[in-house]
Amino acid sequence: MQAFLQKITAFFMSLIAFFSGLLVTVRPVQYTYGAHERAQVNIMLPKNAQGTTRGLVFFIYGGAWVGGDKDDFGSYLKNTAARGYVVAALNYRYISDDSHCEEILEDIDAALIKVKEVAEQKNITVEKALFTGVSAGAHLALLYAYSRADTSPIAPAAVVSYCGPTDLADPGFIDGNAIGEPEAMLDLLSKLCGVKLTEEEYRARSGNYDAWLAAIEKVSPVSYVTESSVPTVIAHGEQDTLVPYANAVKLDALLTSAGVKHEFVSFPNSGHELGYDPECWERVGALLNEYEDTYLK
Repeated sequence: MQAFLQKITAFFMSLIAFFSGLLVTVRPVQYTYGAHERAQVNIMLPKNAQGTTRGLVFFIYGGAWVGGDKDDFGSYLKNTAARGYVVAALNYRYISDDSHCEEILEDIDAALIKVKEVAEQKNITVEKALFTGVSAGAHLALLYAYSRADTSPIAPAAVVSYCGPTDLADPGFIDGNAIGEPEAMLDLLSKLCGVKLTEEEYRARSGNYDAWLAAIEKVSPVSYVTESSVPTVIAHGEQDTLVPYANAVKLDALLTSAGVKHEFVSFPNSGHELGYDPECWERVGALLNEYEDTYLK
């Protein structure tokens, strides 16, 4: 399992390296939003915003739900705050035998409450949020924005996904990924959804398979697409062997069928790192700014 996590983290770190090459490190302000040691959120407020209503851009890092850190994208916060938005990035509880996706969604709720409190101390009102993330962070951004639209402390207004898992029941996660360790991948997905499934049970569709399938579908963003889903940007590499490209295609098709405003930017030469299609990367960056300016005003 340790070797598996090292391999999967390497995919994520390639994304971090790409972002880091574009941005300059800064130090946002860190706050505590709960009792767990990882219950921390970095927040930056735009200058001269007292007495105004501002949108929030909320970033969620990747790392297979077992790695990553909010400090990895400090300059992203600075650049977006300079455009006039409240910006935040949280640390959340990693998945384990005792902590699953539901606990991470609860962490996002608590972090959003803290963002509102901090903004209100500066007489800034935050009513709407754009959620964005990379890989596992994109999965959480999509899942949260789609499934908690009616209960979130700050209303989801849009979501931007960079190579995010959308359908975790896709067999490609087990049979087609570059890690090549199906038992380890199943263990990871079992921790995410909270129902243990062995490779033997998976192959035979026996034992806990039905319960696992129901649970994994419950934490898959595609399960929550409706005509009222928030506007969405999907960025995904056609050569991605970690998160199946079919996940992005399925989300695009569901959003299209539901009539949801969205953009699907396919990176033909890139895998999970999204680093080999600079024109596509520029397009997604422009769309991110466009969605911020359109849906957070």
